[in-house]
Amino acid sequence: MFGKKKHQQQQGPLAATLDWRDIRMFSAAPGGGETGVTDELRRRCAGLTPVWAAPAKGMVPRWGLAAFVDAPVEGPKADGAFGLFTDPEYQRPICRLLEPEIDGDSGLRYTATDERGETIGTITKVAPTRRPFKHTWRITTPDGLSVQGRNAWATKQRHVREARGYLNPLTYVVGAADDSSWATGNRGRELFWVDPADDSRRANTTYLMSSTSADFARLTDQGAGLLDRRLALLAVIGEARSLDLKPPTPPV
Repeated sequence: MFGKKKHQQQQGPLAATLDWRDIRMFSAAPGGGETGVTDELRRRCAGLTPVWAAPAKGMVPRWGLAAFVDAPVEGPKADGAFGLFTDPEYQRPICRLLEPEIDGDSGLRYTATDERGETIGTITKVAPTRRPFKHTWRITTPDGLSVQGRNAWATKQRHVREARGYLNPLTYVVGAADDSSWATGNRGRELFWVDPADDSRRANTTYLMSSTSADFARLTDQGAGLLDRRLALLAVIGEARSLDLKPPTPPV
């Protein structure tokens, strides 16, 4: 009885099972969300671009299906519009990035909209400069919050996090469950998303979100309280599409 009910649930209409408002970690990579995602669900998502997510941090985070992207995330560079939907037929939208406009010195500015087409913020792809560690992406909200995605190697955040990790014995337990390196080998670049207006003493060691392209992204406690999850999803996936991402190499 119980087995039959579970089988029927898996064979029902394919749709997102997690509310985007609750997610804290997410991945749009084929190998993402390994913990708690069944092989049957992965087979049903074949040929689609699902977003796997987990609602909260923990010793063994449970991952589920949060959205579907209506455009490829991997492959050649792409700067065009794309959207997130709760269904694979793309009939029930969550949010969307519109076609970009030129911003400043050849940068691209995207308008982010909700399911009704109303603006929820902008996401800017900053034009490259001679400064190798200049921030590459910027999220701006209607209430004036600006969040910059900066190369992790140019910030103190990465070094502080790694130092804490070496000193924390739980790192080796938790890391096996939810770190970005287990499935994809960190194919993209790692960004730390920070609030440039924060001039507190802890500003250089705190951040709102970290991401490694579409392979893995994590909102911090501070980020979960400030950053719209839809803008976080759109920014991370948009950054991944701007790279030339190759499919992950299957394990030997």
